[in-house]
Amino acid sequence: MGETPPAYWDLADLAGTGDLADEFEVNTATISNWTTRYPDFPRPLVELSSGPVYSKWQVRQWHDTRIWKPGRPRQRQAE
Repeated sequence: MGETPPAYWDLADLAGTGDLADEFEVNTATISNWTTRYPDFPRPLVELSSGPVYSKWQVRQWHDTRIWKPGRPRQRQAE
């Protein structure tokens, strides 16, 4: 993913799902979808009882290297 991650995590870099939603101007359901839909989405640094904690730096790197297509994904046709 381009750059080398930091040797330690600055507390300002830590983010929950709601923080990531604010950062990327999407809703929390979108962040949840990214975590399940894209296998290369960064893994949480830790799972707390309140939910996963991510590195904003890692998620930004992931987000900025993707090719985003406008609109909603196509639904697969039943065969």
